[in-house]
Amino acid sequence: MKILKKTAIWIIIVIYLLLAVAFISNRYEDQFCNSIVVSIEDSQKTGFLIRDDILKLLETNEIKYLGKPLYKIDLDSIEKTVKTNQIIHSCKAYTGVNGILHIDISQRTPFVRIIEQNGKGYYLDKEGNVLNLSTRYSPLVVVVNGFIQSSIRVGQPVNVLNLPDSNRNIKLKEIYKLTSYIHNNQLWNSQFLQIYVNKSGEYELVPRVGPHIIILGSIDDYREKFDKLEMFYKEGLNHIGWNQYVKINLKYKDQVVCTKI
Repeated sequence: MKILKKTAIWIIIVIYLLLAVAFISNRYEDQFCNSIVVSIEDSQKTGFLIRDDILKLLETNEIKYLGKPLYKIDLDSIEKTVKTNQIIHSCKAYTGVNGILHIDISQRTPFVRIIEQNGKGYYLDKEGNVLNLSTRYSPLVVVVNGFIQSSIRVGQPVNVLNLPDSNRNIKLKEIYKLTSYIHNNQLWNSQFLQIYVNKSGEYELVPRVGPHIIILGSIDDYREKFDKLEMFYKEGLNHIGWNQYVKINLKYKDQVVCTKI
Protein backbone atom coordinates (compact mmCIF):
# COMPACT_ATOMS: atom_id res chain seq x y z
CA MET A 1 0.00 0.00 0.00
CA LYS A 2 2.82 2.37 0.91
CA ILE A 3 4.57 1.58 -2.37
CA LEU A 4 1.43 2.38 -4.35
CA LYS A 5 0.99 5.64 -2.43
CA LYS A 6 4.59 6.70 -3.11
CA THR A 7 4.23 5.77 -6.78
CA ALA A 8 1.06 7.82 -7.06
CA ILE A 9 2.78 10.82 -5.48
CA TRP A 10 5.67 10.57 -7.93
CA ILE A 11 3.28 10.28 -10.87
CA ILE A 12 1.48 13.42 -9.70
CA ILE A 13 4.81 15.27 -9.37
CA VAL A 14 5.94 14.23 -12.85
CA ILE A 15 2.61 15.28 -14.37
CA TYR A 16 2.84 18.63 -12.57
CA LEU A 17 6.35 19.23 -13.86
CA LEU A 18 5.37 18.34 -17.41
CA LEU A 19 2.40 20.69 -17.25
CA ALA A 20 4.60 23.44 -15.79
CA VAL A 21 7.20 23.02 -18.54
CA ALA A 22 4.47 23.07 -21.19
CA PHE A 23 2.93 26.17 -19.62
CA ILE A 24 6.29 27.98 -19.51
CA SER A 25 7.08 26.91 -23.07
CA ASN A 26 3.78 28.19 -24.36
CA ARG A 27 4.19 31.39 -22.40
CA TYR A 28 7.70 31.85 -23.82
CA GLU A 29 6.41 31.42 -27.38
CA ASP A 30 3.81 34.10 -26.69
CA GLN A 31 6.43 36.55 -25.37
CA PHE A 32 7.64 39.47 -27.45
CA CYS A 33 10.87 41.35 -26.87
CA ASN A 34 10.04 44.58 -25.09
CA SER A 35 13.47 45.74 -23.87
CA ILE A 36 17.21 45.06 -23.94
CA VAL A 37 19.68 44.87 -21.08
CA VAL A 38 23.38 45.28 -21.94
CA SER A 39 25.81 44.25 -19.21
CA ILE A 40 29.45 45.27 -19.74
CA GLU A 41 31.92 43.51 -17.47
CA ASP A 42 34.50 45.74 -15.72
CA SER A 43 32.88 48.86 -17.16
CA GLN A 44 34.04 50.87 -14.14
CA LYS A 45 37.65 49.79 -14.70
CA THR A 46 37.83 49.70 -18.50
CA GLY A 47 35.64 52.35 -20.09
CA PHE A 48 35.87 51.72 -23.81
CA LEU A 49 32.23 50.74 -24.25
CA ILE A 50 28.84 51.98 -23.16
CA ARG A 51 25.36 50.57 -23.79
CA ASP A 52 24.68 52.95 -26.70
CA ASP A 53 27.69 51.57 -28.61
CA ILE A 54 26.09 48.14 -28.68
CA LEU A 55 22.66 49.46 -29.65
CA LYS A 56 24.20 51.47 -32.48
CA LEU A 57 26.12 48.42 -33.70
CA LEU A 58 22.91 46.37 -33.84
CA GLU A 59 21.08 49.22 -35.58
CA THR A 60 23.85 49.70 -38.16
CA ASN A 61 23.69 46.00 -39.01
CA GLU A 62 19.87 46.15 -39.20
CA ILE A 63 19.33 43.58 -36.47
CA LYS A 64 15.76 43.87 -35.22
CA TYR A 65 14.69 42.63 -31.81
CA LEU A 66 12.09 44.93 -30.21
CA GLY A 67 8.59 43.63 -30.86
CA LYS A 68 9.78 40.29 -32.21
CA PRO A 69 8.76 36.98 -30.63
CA LEU A 70 11.60 35.83 -28.39
CA TYR A 71 11.99 32.52 -30.19
CA LYS A 72 12.52 34.33 -33.51
CA ILE A 73 15.43 36.47 -32.32
CA ASP A 74 18.68 35.29 -33.92
CA LEU A 75 20.97 35.20 -30.89
CA ASP A 76 23.95 33.81 -32.84
CA SER A 77 23.74 36.68 -35.31
CA ILE A 78 23.63 39.19 -32.45
CA GLU A 79 26.73 37.69 -30.82
CA LYS A 80 28.68 37.62 -34.10
CA THR A 81 27.73 41.21 -34.89
CA VAL A 82 28.66 42.53 -31.45
CA LYS A 83 32.02 40.75 -31.59
CA THR A 84 32.98 42.64 -34.76
CA ASN A 85 33.96 45.44 -32.38
CA GLN A 86 37.62 44.66 -31.70
CA ILE A 87 37.52 45.76 -28.09
CA ILE A 88 34.97 43.03 -27.25
CA HIS A 89 36.49 39.82 -25.93
CA SER A 90 33.31 37.79 -25.50
CA CYS A 91 29.58 38.20 -25.98
CA LYS A 92 26.64 36.12 -24.77
CA ALA A 93 23.10 36.91 -25.93
CA TYR A 94 20.03 35.27 -24.39
CA THR A 95 16.37 35.97 -23.70
CA GLY A 96 14.16 35.68 -20.63
CA VAL A 97 10.49 34.82 -20.18
CA ASN A 98 9.86 38.42 -19.18
CA GLY A 99 10.49 39.64 -22.72
CA ILE A 100 13.98 41.01 -22.11
CA LEU A 101 16.90 40.47 -24.47
CA HIS A 102 20.14 40.21 -22.48
CA ILE A 103 23.61 40.87 -23.93
CA ASP A 104 26.55 40.19 -21.61
CA ILE A 105 29.92 41.53 -22.77
CA SER A 106 33.51 41.40 -21.57
CA GLN A 107 36.11 43.84 -22.90
CA ARG A 108 39.68 43.22 -23.97
CA THR A 109 42.34 44.86 -21.82
CA PRO A 110 45.11 46.79 -23.62
CA PHE A 111 48.57 46.84 -22.06
CA VAL A 112 50.54 48.91 -24.57
CA ARG A 113 49.80 51.83 -26.90
CA ILE A 114 51.70 52.10 -30.18
CA ILE A 115 52.07 55.38 -32.09
CA GLU A 116 53.60 54.91 -35.52
CA GLN A 117 55.80 57.38 -37.38
CA ASN A 118 52.86 58.66 -39.45
CA GLY A 119 50.76 59.24 -36.32
CA LYS A 120 48.63 56.10 -36.65
CA GLY A 121 47.86 54.79 -33.19
CA TYR A 122 46.37 51.65 -31.63
CA TYR A 123 46.59 49.38 -28.61
CA LEU A 124 47.65 45.77 -28.22
CA ASP A 125 46.08 43.46 -25.69
CA LYS A 126 47.83 40.59 -23.91
CA GLU A 127 46.99 38.16 -26.73
CA GLY A 128 48.45 40.44 -29.41
CA ASN A 129 45.15 41.74 -30.80
CA VAL A 130 45.14 45.23 -32.33
CA LEU A 131 42.57 47.49 -30.67
CA ASN A 132 41.24 50.88 -31.76
CA LEU A 133 41.98 54.03 -29.82
CA SER A 134 39.01 55.63 -28.08
CA THR A 135 38.00 59.25 -27.62
CA ARG A 136 36.12 58.19 -24.50
CA TYR A 137 38.79 56.31 -22.58
CA SER A 138 42.58 56.37 -22.43
CA PRO A 139 44.13 53.71 -20.16
CA LEU A 140 47.45 54.31 -18.43
CA VAL A 141 49.74 51.93 -20.32
CA VAL A 142 53.28 51.92 -21.72
CA VAL A 143 53.55 54.01 -24.90
CA VAL A 144 55.81 52.89 -27.76
CA ASN A 145 56.58 55.47 -30.44
CA GLY A 146 59.27 56.53 -32.89
CA PHE A 147 60.32 55.00 -36.20
CA ILE A 148 57.57 52.40 -36.48
CA GLN A 149 55.70 51.58 -39.66
CA SER A 150 53.16 48.89 -40.44
CA SER A 151 50.54 47.97 -42.99
CA ILE A 152 47.95 47.34 -40.28
CA ARG A 153 44.52 48.74 -41.06
CA VAL A 154 43.16 49.72 -37.69
CA GLY A 155 39.54 48.70 -37.31
CA GLN A 156 39.91 45.24 -38.83
CA PRO A 157 40.49 42.08 -36.75
CA VAL A 158 44.29 41.73 -36.61
CA ASN A 159 46.62 39.83 -34.32
CA VAL A 160 50.29 40.82 -34.63
CA LEU A 161 51.39 37.24 -33.91
CA ASN A 162 49.61 36.04 -37.06
CA LEU A 163 51.13 38.61 -39.42
CA PRO A 164 53.57 37.38 -42.11
CA ASP A 165 57.23 37.95 -41.27
CA SER A 166 58.02 41.12 -43.24
CA ASN A 167 60.54 43.57 -41.75
CA ARG A 168 57.76 45.85 -40.51
CA ASN A 169 55.77 43.03 -39.00
CA ILE A 170 58.84 41.58 -37.30
CA LYS A 171 59.33 44.93 -35.58
CA LEU A 172 55.75 44.83 -34.29
CA LYS A 173 56.28 41.30 -33.01
CA GLU A 174 59.44 42.47 -31.26
CA ILE A 175 57.52 45.32 -29.63
CA TYR A 176 54.85 42.90 -28.45
CA LYS A 177 57.49 40.53 -27.08
CA LEU A 178 59.41 43.28 -25.28
CA THR A 179 56.37 45.03 -23.81
CA SER A 180 54.87 41.70 -22.70
CA TYR A 181 58.03 40.97 -20.76
CA ILE A 182 57.97 44.42 -19.14
CA HIS A 183 54.26 44.16 -18.34
CA ASN A 184 54.65 40.77 -16.67
CA ASN A 185 57.59 41.89 -14.52
CA GLN A 186 56.51 43.80 -11.41
CA LEU A 187 59.68 45.90 -11.22
CA TRP A 188 59.82 46.91 -14.89
CA ASN A 189 56.07 47.40 -15.22
CA SER A 190 56.21 50.00 -12.46
CA GLN A 191 59.40 51.61 -13.79
CA PHE A 192 58.87 52.23 -17.52
CA LEU A 193 56.31 54.51 -19.10
CA GLN A 194 57.65 54.92 -22.65
CA ILE A 195 59.73 53.06 -25.23
CA TYR A 196 61.22 54.90 -28.19
CA VAL A 197 62.30 53.15 -31.40
CA ASN A 198 65.15 55.16 -32.96
CA LYS A 199 66.23 55.39 -36.61
CA SER A 200 68.38 52.30 -36.25
CA GLY A 201 65.43 50.29 -34.97
CA GLU A 202 66.93 50.11 -31.48
CA TYR A 203 64.97 50.54 -28.28
CA GLU A 204 65.36 53.38 -25.80
CA LEU A 205 63.44 53.17 -22.53
CA VAL A 206 62.13 56.13 -20.53
CA PRO A 207 61.80 55.34 -16.79
CA ARG A 208 59.48 56.85 -14.23
CA VAL A 209 62.31 57.26 -11.70
CA GLY A 210 65.55 59.01 -12.60
CA PRO A 211 66.49 61.49 -15.35
CA HIS A 212 68.32 58.91 -17.46
CA ILE A 213 67.39 57.17 -20.70
CA ILE A 214 68.13 53.45 -20.94
CA ILE A 215 69.64 52.31 -24.23
CA LEU A 216 68.53 48.71 -24.69
CA GLY A 217 69.73 48.42 -28.27
CA SER A 218 68.30 45.49 -30.19
CA ILE A 219 65.96 42.97 -28.63
CA ASP A 220 68.73 40.34 -28.69
CA ASP A 221 69.44 38.95 -25.21
CA TYR A 222 66.92 41.39 -23.75
CA ARG A 223 66.36 39.29 -20.62
CA GLU A 224 70.07 39.35 -19.80
CA LYS A 225 70.11 43.11 -20.40
CA PHE A 226 67.28 43.64 -17.92
CA ASP A 227 69.02 41.38 -15.39
CA LYS A 228 72.10 43.56 -15.84
CA LEU A 229 70.05 46.70 -15.34
CA GLU A 230 68.41 45.34 -12.18
CA MET A 231 71.82 44.55 -10.70
CA PHE A 232 73.08 48.03 -11.62
CA TYR A 233 70.05 49.62 -9.97
CA LYS A 234 70.52 47.64 -6.76
CA GLU A 235 74.31 47.75 -6.47
CA GLY A 236 74.97 51.05 -8.23
CA LEU A 237 72.25 53.69 -8.23
CA ASN A 238 70.91 52.73 -4.80
CA HIS A 239 74.30 53.72 -3.37
CA ILE A 240 75.43 56.65 -5.50
CA GLY A 241 72.01 58.17 -6.22
CA TRP A 242 69.56 58.13 -9.12
CA ASN A 243 70.44 61.54 -10.55
CA GLN A 244 74.00 60.85 -11.66
CA TYR A 245 73.55 59.78 -15.29
CA VAL A 246 71.76 60.92 -18.41
CA LYS A 247 72.20 57.61 -20.26
CA ILE A 248 72.56 54.00 -19.19
CA ASN A 249 73.67 51.84 -22.11
CA LEU A 250 73.01 48.08 -21.97
CA LYS A 251 74.04 47.26 -25.53
CA TYR A 252 77.45 45.87 -24.66
CA LYS A 253 77.93 42.38 -23.33
CA ASP A 254 78.78 41.99 -19.63
CA GLN A 255 78.97 45.74 -18.97
CA VAL A 256 76.87 48.83 -18.36
CA VAL A 257 78.15 52.04 -19.97
CA CYS A 258 76.90 55.25 -18.36
CA THR A 259 77.00 58.87 -19.46
CA LYS A 260 77.13 61.40 -16.61
CA ILE A 261 74.89 64.43 -16.44
